[in-house]
Amino acid sequence: MPRTQAARRYAKALLSLAQEQGEGETIGAQLGQIAEFFTDPELAKILALPALPVSVRQDIVAQLVAQGSPHEIVEKFLRVLADNDRLQDIGAINAAYQQLLDKALGRVRARVRSAVELEEEEKQLLVNTFSQLTHKAVEPSFETDATLLGGVVVEVEGRVYDASLKTQLARLGDQLARQI
Repeated sequence: MPRTQAARRYAKALLSLAQEQGEGETIGAQLGQIAEFFTDPELAKILALPALPVSVRQDIVAQLVAQGSPHEIVEKFLRVLADNDRLQDIGAINAAYQQLLDKALGRVRARVRSAVELEEEEKQLLVNTFSQLTHKAVEPSFETDATLLGGVVVEVEGRVYDASLKTQLARLGDQLARQI
């Protein structure tokens, strides 16, 4: 089974367990923190070793659990991943889990890039507009990108809404070039 398919199945199973206990958000937050831990390049090299014994993977999980004391569901889940040689997939599992959780909660994540820092009213206006457009609660992440020159670019559900000055100038240049 391809790794992304497996990641989705593991995420679905974890979300089901988490929702049974009303801990979907808590488990998601802890899973995100743990996935961040596994982005360490040295750890990734170790986990990629084909002959890595289960006992070593279990030791890695034990050390992680001792440091962070995660929810019981997360701890057991990590042990299952270690037993099944899936610890290296934790990033993909986390991404799938967050996506499934967002869908279950009727929310969507939006990435908003602007040329300058937006004021609170502007941020709220964008959130409200995209909430109405998607009919879902919007979880925004805001960042500045000086290359945009002005305006904003919003990415929601795989769509890009580009209202940047850079794009508008490019369109104007294309129109002028066609007229000549």
